[in-house]
Amino acid sequence: MWIQPKEIVVSGPGFWQTERANRNFILQRRKGRGTRGFSSLLVGTWDSVLDTKPPPYRLLYQEEGSDTFLMLAACMSGQEALEDWAWLERELLTKVDNFETPSEITDFVSGKIASIVAINEVESIEATDASDMEESSGYKAAKVKFHRVFTVPEDEKLVSYYSCTCWQGRIPAQGWLYLTVNHLAFYSFILGSETKILVRWTDVTDIEKCGGMLLQDSLKVFTRQEQWSFSIFNKEGYDLIRQLANLGMRKLISEDSYHQDLNLLLKRSKNVPKKSFLKRDLDARKNTEAYRVKFCFPVEEKLDGKVECFLFTPFNKKYRFGTLYLSSNFGCFSSHVPGLVSLVIPLKDVNCVEKSSINVNHGNQDEAIVFTMKNGGKTFVFGQVSDRDFVVEKLCELLAQLKTESEDLVSQSSGSASQTSSQASGVVGGPVEIQASANTFQVTEPLMTIFRESVDLTTEAVKEILWEKHGAEFGTGISIYRTEETTNLISKGIPNKWRREVWMTFSGAIFDMQRNTGYYAALADSSLQVKSLANDEIERDLHRSLPEHPAFQANNKIGIEALRRVLSAYAARNPQIGYCQAMNIVCSVLLIYSSEEEAFWLLVAICERLLPDYYNTKVVGALVDQGVMDHLVLTHLPELHAKISDLGMLHLISLSWFLTLFLSVMPYHTAVYIIDCFFYEGAKVIFQLALTILSRNSEFLLSCRDEGEAMMGLNRYFQSILRDDPDVIDPASETPTVIISNLITEAFNMFQSVTSEEIESLRLKHRLKVVQTLEDSQMKNVVRSVKTVTKFSDEEVRALFVVVKNEQLIRTSKMANDPANQDKLDSNKPFFELYKVDCDTWRQVSGLCSSWAKAEIWDVLAHRMFKIMDVNQDGFINFKDLLILLDMMSGSDIQRKLKLLYCLHLPGVVLPGELETLREDNTEVATDAADFFIEAEINLGKTARYLMEAGEHEEDAFDSGEKASLNSIQGWLIRTDSKLEMRKIPPLPQQYFVLLWKSLYALFMENSLLPETEEQQALYHSVSVVGTLLLQIGEVGQKFGKMKSSFVEDEETLEGGDQVDVSEDEKTDNKAPKSDDKEWSITYEQFLASMLTESALVDHFSERLDLQVALREYNCSGLNRLPSTETQDSSRSVFYV
Repeated sequence: MWIQPKEIVVSGPGFWQTERANRNFILQRRKGRGTRGFSSLLVGTWDSVLDTKPPPYRLLYQEEGSDTFLMLAACMSGQEALEDWAWLERELLTKVDNFETPSEITDFVSGKIASIVAINEVESIEATDASDMEESSGYKAAKVKFHRVFTVPEDEKLVSYYSCTCWQGRIPAQGWLYLTVNHLAFYSFILGSETKILVRWTDVTDIEKCGGMLLQDSLKVFTRQEQWSFSIFNKEGYDLIRQLANLGMRKLISEDSYHQDLNLLLKRSKNVPKKSFLKRDLDARKNTEAYRVKFCFPVEEKLDGKVECFLFTPFNKKYRFGTLYLSSNFGCFSSHVPGLVSLVIPLKDVNCVEKSSINVNHGNQDEAIVFTMKNGGKTFVFGQVSDRDFVVEKLCELLAQLKTESEDLVSQSSGSASQTSSQASGVVGGPVEIQASANTFQVTEPLMTIFRESVDLTTEAVKEILWEKHGAEFGTGISIYRTEETTNLISKGIPNKWRREVWMTFSGAIFDMQRNTGYYAALADSSLQVKSLANDEIERDLHRSLPEHPAFQANNKIGIEALRRVLSAYAARNPQIGYCQAMNIVCSVLLIYSSEEEAFWLLVAICERLLPDYYNTKVVGALVDQGVMDHLVLTHLPELHAKISDLGMLHLISLSWFLTLFLSVMPYHTAVYIIDCFFYEGAKVIFQLALTILSRNSEFLLSCRDEGEAMMGLNRYFQSILRDDPDVIDPASETPTVIISNLITEAFNMFQSVTSEEIESLRLKHRLKVVQTLEDSQMKNVVRSVKTVTKFSDEEVRALFVVVKNEQLIRTSKMANDPANQDKLDSNKPFFELYKVDCDTWRQVSGLCSSWAKAEIWDVLAHRMFKIMDVNQDGFINFKDLLILLDMMSGSDIQRKLKLLYCLHLPGVVLPGELETLREDNTEVATDAADFFIEAEINLGKTARYLMEAGEHEEDAFDSGEKASLNSIQGWLIRTDSKLEMRKIPPLPQQYFVLLWKSLYALFMENSLLPETEEQQALYHSVSVVGTLLLQIGEVGQKFGKMKSSFVEDEETLEGGDQVDVSEDEKTDNKAPKSDDKEWSITYEQFLASMLTESALVDHFSERLDLQVALREYNCSGLNRLPSTETQDSSRSVFYV
């Protein structure tokens, strides 16, 4: 590659070796790149450690009489270097004699090379997309090196790379760590020793950061078989590794694959460090997730940018330092002092955004921004905004975009007056469109308005006054100033009158409901009309939801019907979760204090944002939080940790306390105080409260002898927790009571160090262990379900399962409607049905596991095998059928291998076009595609007729359809051999037998260009002997069939007078089988017996292949798939500051 000529100094032999030279130009090769010797070894090590990455070849120009050189080209291969050298000799060397002075020659050469470089750069820019233009030259070089060293697919996306030391063995290996979307890779080359590590994120079981070696932090990465220690010279590398590992776990949980946000390329940016597009997108994604957690926003909300500034708080006339966040629909502020003040501003309610140069307090110069709201003219002032002009421009863009979207929505709704549609965003699997129609039910208002709550009216009145006073000072609605006073007020309990509004506001459910008007009513109406497993489970649990409340008792239908609609609607919205026990209890309480539609969106907030993965079939989220709770107990209550672990109580805490938000252990009117704080503060509240309860009962728990005693004691403690209502507090009671508001306040104060950020970080850490434990359990179930159909060892089956699982994850990330995703929603499916391979995966996996794959005919045979096993013709075969095929090909059972080969050449399995090469004449059999497939159906019909006739006396007679015929062949392959089963196999006609024999020859010929080995010659001889024998058997059988047919016809002629007349159709039917008897054919029994007479063939087909050894190549690189062109835009983030 030509480069801009640059001056270099060449002194002595150095690191380069001259290959060619003339009076003006020199071609040199880098030592250590194809050269040998100790000096080459040292140079190669030097380049690897320092990552200088010089090109292996370079072209130099030396001016006559000068000691300096101009470097003209840097080449990555010898061929490229020789081509450039030839061009120099042809185009330049012949012209330099025309110049008078050396300086003129130098100017000519430099100008010529510089012009070529300029032309190449213009062409490169035109052919490069925007994302590649943002990549640094170092990143591009690392990407090329990564794909050269590791044989991964071309579409594997390199995120970033870091200088790293791998502490494995006695000598540490200094090299480079490459992080991609799917893999962690390490490469090192020191003193001739090469180290290569390639690990899939989906195989990582744990990641630990520990204090390390030589005053450096080290990172340990664990898989099921191995572990590695890395020292990374970059702090952000650890966080990126954790993030990519978490993406891998998300794939295992819900097939949620990573997709780039291509809109990022169109965003204007400022103060963004130059990095790869993937790294920038992942950073934006991470910060967006933290932003959504902090302010409880819907999952589709994207963070656009953030900037540090001061917020003016009118309630105390002060400026609070913090961060202003901007997203597609909101402007938010959070103070740097946690909990001091935060604010949410819906951009749709903003009337205008203006610049201000005056400080509100003292009138000094300021770089301020003022938000003016539409209703009431309320203003929010942000002072000392960095890059104010850019921020204001960005705000104007966001407001204009919202206005355009609003106008489009109005025009769509006005254009479809007769029928409207509502689209819900943030649904698992993508948006769901519901056609609205006349509802068959009336949406229920809060049940407390129908069935009045038993509360002290004085206490409620006091709370209402406090909330009204707070609203007058700090504001109400979405744009309330959220301060420490708000937190204290909520911990004392929200009055029933305000509860629905506060829940909807602080949980973020209000945003979902506003965006999806009419969605719930249409979804609830349609979901009840569908019969599903989720609806059946809901029906069983309806009357067990909250029996102490009159609305959910048998004599009242209002609460039961509303609960049924909400749960059924959510099961339809999110089929990956469907319905889980405990959802009914939580939803019942939501219905008491909020309307039916509000309860639905609150349930969405709980299941999809506040307690993610809690309510799926594997309760992954609850198991993850069990690990988080264990870590918090160890950190904050170390004296209690060992006892609780011995008692085994942690799973009861996560599955009983957390899953139902303490509703299963407390009366709902007491636990609702916890739900108040939960919607305001998030999941950290339940951890703080659980730690406080364990701390208060620590002495009792330390004295417990078993789990039952401990839980009974805790249940007694829960019954002593009361709300702050004079009617429920008994002064004469001997049992000490605890006021729930006091308990919550104590939890906030005692464990205020437990933050939402820490909870999310711990969830990330423990999700690895939980998900991989569940995957191990699933693998055991799959191995157990196929144990009876294979002779492979459990280790071999597990190795194959890992391959199939990883390939399915890759496939499902590119195919939204993959059958494997749908099968996982059906709990009645066998375990082996949940894992499938397509034809491409089957071809490559079987190619690794069979010696037949070296033959030229392998692709044809692999396609036929897949066709036989794909009986339902959906393009997939399940794990069990895959294992059966591999067992036939790679096992040591010669009869099963020969049975498979024979079956692959039956009429119908072999398509008519494959017989063309066997015909001596060039007569065209099929003039078009229709004729081709008609002949295929005829051949398959013959096979089916034979199978049906063979099964006439069996209970399961065969059908003659294509699907049923292939199913019959598959069933025969799977069944054990017996004389009766052998006789059911259709015979092979002559042309199909010849094709079988050609296939046998092809299987033994691995490479036609290489000379034959002695083993191959012996196999060819054996095949010739057996082939000749079978041809003779077929000829004898044909002659015998003709003689038998002639004898039968003579008998019919003699007895013709006594026969009853039959129809022409019956005559035709009676003659058809007889005509088949005259055809040349051999049976499977003849084929098997002949093959077993040759010891060379018996030895060859009895060889067994070790599946684990065969799949090692996959573990190093994976399968070679075609590059993906996936460009799906998912909800991701963009930063500009």
